[in-house]
Amino acid sequence: MKSIPYRWVIAITLFAAYSIQYLDRVKTNVLNPVIAHDVGLSVSDLGTGAFLMLLFYGPSQYLSGILTDKFGAKRILIFSVIAWSVMTAWMAHIQSRDEYFFRMALFGALVGTEYVPSARILMRWFNKEGRARAQALLSWAWILTPAWASVFATQFAHAAGDWRIVFYVTAAFGVVPLVMIALLVFDRPEHYKKATPADLEYAYRDEIERGDIREGSYGDAQKQILEKHDIKFLDLFKNRSYVAVIFVDIVMQITLYGALTWIPLYLSDVFHFKLQEMGLWSALYFGAGAVGSFSSSYLSDKVFSGNRRIMILTCFIGLAPFVFLLATLNEAHPGMLAFCLCGMGFFGNMAWGPFLAVPAEIFTPEVYGKAMGFVNGAAYTVAAFSAKIFAALVVVNEAGKDYSLGWVFIGACVLMGIIAASFIQTGPGKTQAVARTA
Repeated sequence: MKSIPYRWVIAITLFAAYSIQYLDRVKTNVLNPVIAHDVGLSVSDLGTGAFLMLLFYGPSQYLSGILTDKFGAKRILIFSVIAWSVMTAWMAHIQSRDEYFFRMALFGALVGTEYVPSARILMRWFNKEGRARAQALLSWAWILTPAWASVFATQFAHAAGDWRIVFYVTAAFGVVPLVMIALLVFDRPEHYKKATPADLEYAYRDEIERGDIREGSYGDAQKQILEKHDIKFLDLFKNRSYVAVIFVDIVMQITLYGALTWIPLYLSDVFHFKLQEMGLWSALYFGAGAVGSFSSSYLSDKVFSGNRRIMILTCFIGLAPFVFLLATLNEAHPGMLAFCLCGMGFFGNMAWGPFLAVPAEIFTPEVYGKAMGFVNGAAYTVAAFSAKIFAALVVVNEAGKDYSLGWVFIGACVLMGIIAASFIQTGPGKTQAVARTA
């Protein structure tokens, strides 16, 4: 820990903790074919389950953002981990369709508290020279976790001969992030007793350069910053870049949950892959996604000097052809399928780090919980309805199931993402804050 700045210890800890929490969504989605068979769920029921989870997950994001800004991120994270463990264990007891629906809705409401507090902590510990990379590392929790967890879940379920044991075991994993957060995570650099002057100067460099606080005066830094840059809720929407970020996040969530929910079912129903094969093929998408996410964030921070729009546009422009290509695949040609999944994963995850840093840079990290909470809340709510739309577009006939129209729908959303991303303006000379109105 002494060999690297403590902010990276914080980032690595949050990534590891979030990765464990993300296990539930990954293993649930990849095990959906066997869960559906055992519980008696149709494709439409699985779509409804995803819809309910996201529908309640969205408002929970906004509420957690408000609570994070008011009570501190660490407290909200501890609650989130405990709720996750309980919800994961409950999944092992599901016996009926109605119980499945209720559990998915409650899971979304309680576990929607994990992202915003984690991101809020990173926004305060990192300045604009490193925020995209820190967010990209956090994004690996929902990118890399599916790459290994899908293999873990399918192989474990296959070896045990029972999918339910997977949920019991992973629920016990909750003690790991709980201990990590309690011991290693601090809301602000000045809360960490061993923070060095270099740690504090780095974290507050943007505010020092703007004249919001004086170097070395960090005891009441939050109060000083909010006196000049507190943001009322409606003031958020006066900034065009913020509104654009909302639409970018909507497309990103539709794409992510399209991959999480439908790729395993697509591989099973169209290509007739076995359970253990699906995990390996799904891992291609997420493994490539980890590379795309961090490389684009490095370029955004270091090469393009904080100009976030360039890499966000690259994400959507590069992703579109691969989504439409997937819609045309009707047989499991190994080379073409691998190329398509890797291309979708690489480009589809490039925007995470850059766009998640934008609200902290057009406003201030002190209101990031409120700002990002609404962004994610809106994105997940719309993504909830997209799950129902995709399910409705799956054509069931004598030959089997055709997912082509569902992938075309996601491709159309990606094209809308290109338009939204073009309105984002950050980078040298572009960062702006909306001052509190008198």
